[in-house]
Order: sequence, then structure tokens, then C-alpha cells
Amino acid sequence: MIKSFAPVRMASMLLSLLVLAPLVHAEVDISGLWFPGGGPGQSPREYPFTPLGKKLSDEYLAKFKIDDDPGGWCVSPGLPRSIWGAPFPVEIVQTKDFINMFWEGYFQYRKIYMEGHPRPEPILSTRMGYSVGHWEGDVLVVETTHLREYPYMRRLPNTENAKITERYTVENRTNKGVTTRYLTNQLTLTDPTLYTQPITVTSSLRWSPTTPIMEYSCSEEIYEKHLQDRGLQVPDFNQGQ
Repeated sequence: MIKSFAPVRMASMLLSLLVLAPLVHAEVDISGLWFPGGGPGQSPREYPFTPLGKKLSDEYLAKFKIDDDPGGWCVSPGLPRSIWGAPFPVEIVQTKDFINMFWEGYFQYRKIYMEGHPRPEPILSTRMGYSVGHWEGDVLVVETTHLREYPYMRRLPNTENAKITERYTVENRTNKGVTTRYLTNQLTLTDPTLYTQPITVTSSLRWSPTTPIMEYSCSEEIYEKHLQDRGLQVPDFNQGQ
């Protein structure tokens, strides 16, 4: 008697589809309001400067006081410094084509273009750079290039050749019986002009749907006038190249 193996084969195929389904449809919705939730921070803690980076840092620290750093003068920090240290809420809007992030602090705006969907080619470098994302299961991976240089040596400087890779994950954490949703970001900055190795910053946002975005107003011209009054010149990352 010839036995049919079709039912067994069909059951095996269905089981395979059930196992693979979570990997194919694992995108997580991260839309909503979030607030900085801390994290392990930066690794390595000390900047692994190249000889040029060390020279520029030493010259900067000899002339610039903490009060001369741009953040206190309404200069938008952009990436990578904006992940997620300042105590301001962040609103995220997610679609299949893109992910928008809007910071209350400095009213910063960022767009992440998702792979496989139309996106413009970059023309100018910006403080938030040009970001392209894709999903690896339930992990959002984002690659960013075309960053403006940030020549302020106290706060994770970068040249225009810097590249950033981020991995976003969502998890629920329970503390004293209260469960809170967290969005964790592992950001890795690679900039061979300034650093001998990549620098990783790990931090998180906690779900905070009742925290509104308030108005924040600044002007970069205020800081430029401050530097002129102090006779200060920011580092030139292109020297010696």
C-alpha cells in the first residue's frame, strides 16, 4: 500500500511558517512621546584620540572654558550628542516609509528613511545627518552619514567624515510592581580623523505619553557673537590633511 505524505508535508510547512513569521513581521511601533531614561553611557569613557585629535583637544581645553561650549548659547548639538542626554521629551512618528524624531531641546528634527522606500539623495551635510534604517527582526538598525562637523572638543566632537550606526530595541522594565516601556539605543560613532577606535554610547528613553512638547527658542548667531567677543576660533579639523 502506498501512503500519502502530503498531510505530513503540509503540517511541516505550516509549522515553518509559524516559526518564521515573528522574524518577518517583528517591526515594533515606537511612535509616541518619550523622555530620557538614562543608560550605561559612553565606552570607552576617555576619548581615544588620534594624534591630531589629541592636539586639537589640548589646544581647545587651554583656551575654551565650559561656559564657552555651544550648548549654553543655543547652538543645536545634533548627532551624536542628542542621544538622549538632555532632560527634554522626544516625539517619534513612525510610518512604513520613514521615522521622524522631534526633540523639544533646541527644536531638533530628524528623519530616518527606511530601506526599500523612496528617499532623496543627500545634498548638504546637517547636524542630524542623513539616516537610513532597516529592521533586523525586532531591532531597528540605522546608518547615518553626511554629518556636519562639530568642533567643540568637550562633548564628543566629530568631523564631516564621521559615520554612526545605531541599534534600537524596545523592552518592558518592572520596578516595584510598575512596568514601564523603554526604548534603548546603542549608538556607535566611527571617525578615523579624530579617534583610533569607535566610540559607543548606550542610553534609553522611557515611554511618557503625558509629557507634552513645549516651545524652545534659540539662535546660533548669539553664540557666534560670543566667540568673536572672546577672540576664540574653533578647531579646524582639516589642518594637516
